[in-house]
Amino acid sequence: MIKFVSVDRVKPGVTLARDVYGIDTFTGRIVMLKAGQTLTVSHITKLMGLDLQGVYINEKRIAREIVPNDTKRDLIKIFDDYHSHIDSASFGLYTDRIDAANSVLSDLVDTILDYDDLQFDIDNFDFHENLRYNHALSIAVVCIAIAKELRMKKGDITELAFAAIIHDIGDAGIPRELLDKPAKLTADEFDVVKTHTTLGYQALMSSTAISDHVREGVLSHHERYDGSGYPEGLHGKAIPFFARIIAVADVYSALTSARPYRSAYQVAEAIEYIMGNAGRQFDSGVVKAFLKVVSPYPIGSCVKLSSGEKAVVADQNPENPLRPVIFLIDDPTAVIDLYNDKCFYNVVITEILEN
Repeated sequence: MIKFVSVDRVKPGVTLARDVYGIDTFTGRIVMLKAGQTLTVSHITKLMGLDLQGVYINEKRIAREIVPNDTKRDLIKIFDDYHSHIDSASFGLYTDRIDAANSVLSDLVDTILDYDDLQFDIDNFDFHENLRYNHALSIAVVCIAIAKELRMKKGDITELAFAAIIHDIGDAGIPRELLDKPAKLTADEFDVVKTHTTLGYQALMSSTAISDHVREGVLSHHERYDGSGYPEGLHGKAIPFFARIIAVADVYSALTSARPYRSAYQVAEAIEYIMGNAGRQFDSGVVKAFLKVVSPYPIGSCVKLSSGEKAVVADQNPENPLRPVIFLIDDPTAVIDLYNDKCFYNVVITEILEN
């Protein structure tokens, strides 16, 4: 991925994606650095002496590093354990691996907490080719990031991540043909699928090692802030806190994933849906935290505007991540705040460009 970064944020070891040249303001000499060059401290010092807003670098997407391969493998094993050891009649849960699960998730929490400025885009959630695995892992990661933004304690974040990983555990009691149906469910079929929350809760009741917070997250993650959800039609703060967080992450992951009966939403469309339902379907405080960690247009992204111009995202607008601060590629001095500048209210971002 090619990313534009300000000079003061360039770190040794990155490679330039485009040529850089200019006149050093201190020596008067022409400085030329070629694309593909790995930057050293000396190179960065030279860049600091140039009159540049920033440079284009080749950046490996952070998404591939958020969940290391070993952690992914362990999390998938946990996911399999909890789904394969539920008896379809009694829903008794196999819980021998709870300590192992918490250990792996604690390490994942530490990894995410270590990021000073964590921000996801859609490629962050390409963890596994299996849709069910990918859905569970992506929800856990987003929940951890939201919890970090909400300044939750690490132990609570680890519990939340566990609830997120197994939030759909009740699916084991739903006929597979309904879960995999390549078309929209009928009203009767949907009523059957909705029982997965209660079935999952009942399965978890067999283990005293699982906290009430985790069980509540599993039972209530489809409740909605306005009372329109299920299984109990809870309103507002009556919905358990874990469930309010999982609900936002669950909907975002579902919308941005392709289904047999529909294509995936664009990231901006999914975020706009969640923003538009803050205070209705979702807790506004959770949505606010979500918007700080999941962005349709990460800083440094090259984007195309409805005016036909190309621009680079320079900063986020926390009030509306769909309308960031940008500068035009053809005129880097033209910095535009798409949210606050009235002259550009009719301009929108239409797509992200790789180059």
